[in-house]
Amino acid sequence: MEKTTNKVIETDLCVIGGGLAGVCAAVSAARRGVKVVLVQDRPVLGGNASGEIRMWVRGASISFPDFREGGILEELAMDNIFYNPRMNYSGWDGVVYNKAAAEPNITLMLNTSCTGAEERDGRIESVEAWQLTTYTTYTIRARYYADCSGDGVLAEFTGVAYRKGRESRKEYGESYAPEQADGCTMGNSCLLQARETCGPVSFTPPPFAHKFSDDEFQNRFDIHSRTNFKYENFWWVEIGGDGDVIKNAEEYNRELIARAFGAWDYIKNSGRFDSENWELDWVGFLAGKRESRRYMGDYVLTQNDVENASVFDDEVAYGGWSMDDHDPRGIHTRDVPNIHYTVSAPYGIPYRCLYSKNVSNLFFAGRNISVTHMALSSTRVMATCALEGQAVGTACSLAVRYGISPRAVGGHMAELQQALRDDDCYLLHTPRKISGAVRTATPNIAKERLSAFWEGAERAIGAKDGAIVLQRGEPLEFVFSGNAYCGAVRLVFDNDISGKRYPDSQGALKMFPSRCSYPLDGAAATMAGELVKKFRVYVRIGERWELWKEVADNHQRLVKIPVGREIGGIRFVGDETYGHGEIRLYSFDICA
Repeated sequence: MEKTTNKVIETDLCVIGGGLAGVCAAVSAARRGVKVVLVQDRPVLGGNASGEIRMWVRGASISFPDFREGGILEELAMDNIFYNPRMNYSGWDGVVYNKAAAEPNITLMLNTSCTGAEERDGRIESVEAWQLTTYTTYTIRARYYADCSGDGVLAEFTGVAYRKGRESRKEYGESYAPEQADGCTMGNSCLLQARETCGPVSFTPPPFAHKFSDDEFQNRFDIHSRTNFKYENFWWVEIGGDGDVIKNAEEYNRELIARAFGAWDYIKNSGRFDSENWELDWVGFLAGKRESRRYMGDYVLTQNDVENASVFDDEVAYGGWSMDDHDPRGIHTRDVPNIHYTVSAPYGIPYRCLYSKNVSNLFFAGRNISVTHMALSSTRVMATCALEGQAVGTACSLAVRYGISPRAVGGHMAELQQALRDDDCYLLHTPRKISGAVRTATPNIAKERLSAFWEGAERAIGAKDGAIVLQRGEPLEFVFSGNAYCGAVRLVFDNDISGKRYPDSQGALKMFPSRCSYPLDGAAATMAGELVKKFRVYVRIGERWELWKEVADNHQRLVKIPVGREIGGIRFVGDETYGHGEIRLYSFDICA
């Protein structure tokens, strides 16, 4: 009889969970030289954002457009516009897959579930994993682990401190928390998508479909609007928060599938909607989860931090989604399914929320970070989770470099924050520091044209715009006071990150290029006209300028051009944009 294969892998970092938090953690660490094993229990990456679940990516930009998340998440957004402008979910899955598969330092293990862990003296020594497609058992031994699984899977196998459920109002002084603590969470949802066709389409529900009444739809969907269904992803098809969303997941899934088909039956056959030419395009048979376990870090973010926009010296990410608290009963209650408690400003997320207080080599990112239930109702959205993941991966690179624990990385906070800023992760209270070589250089244009550039915001915030504005073909030069080592030339272009180019009718695209339905007149996502498409970069070697790189089809906001030598200056020439006449540049600098 052929036996199951057993393999051992040794690595620097093992990331468990391939949602957006896990992908950003793995990619950010790998780009900084860390050997990474990324373990994902599904055949695709992206988690709740993937083609298997199809929840839209949301974050701070719903209320604060100028603060749309950057970094690797924005790279993914720009890739999706470039390669997949009609926002097909298979195309999106390919975009996310490429981001991880393209990194040589990542060993990508799809269809692989974490099935155990060995812990000794408050440290994880190894994890066990099973790859379904190859019938292979893996033992993964890593120096560091990042649990980005959402469910906090390592809590099943280790003594890591965690919580589940809702805290009492008194425990943290949270006015929106219940009077008494309980085990309730937000529930799971199966989503559906619809597509408009050129003629009438009928729908006969399968026998298992739930039969909805008008009363059940009230408070969840505007049954008095005949067209709003076109913009709905049916997130409120939700159950399980008053039970165990992990242990009962399959039972809940069966009911959710019945409810999803039943919801479309109601849209098509109740007579309340102009849905004659619409057909059911897709139903998610894998439920997305909002909440389960939350790990305990050295700090617990609370409602008060979110509500008051607390300022943290160790900020490494931020949020801005409302505190969007769902009734744990979900579709089983006739009450409103969720309450949005207003967030008045973007709030910081401290590094101390992203590593375990009692397991010395464990990071985490996503919806399992160290927050209360009320704070989680805001931090759980995926754009925020992606920022946390990038912070964790970057922090791990420092842990590997210095041979220290996740907690000890806090002693290198300025370095961590600048590394994140260098990778285009905006921080609320930490501007990017311009390199010494460029700060002391002689520019070829008037200094007043560079005035806002020195502040290091690298985006427009309100009326304040830090862009350098050039004409096509006009060079920007910095001649250094002496030779300086340049690892890479770093450019940040204006890509209209806040989405001003989209009309109100396409408001969803301002937040992230994805779709919840497919009308015939649905517009494709577009490149910002301001974005520089074609440009040249020169470096000064001795007394001459050498053309170092010419790019003809750029589609990214952040571009790093490797150099790896001593140089005496840098020159940029923008030749073409995606539509605007001027060249707009937020950063032109060197980095390590």
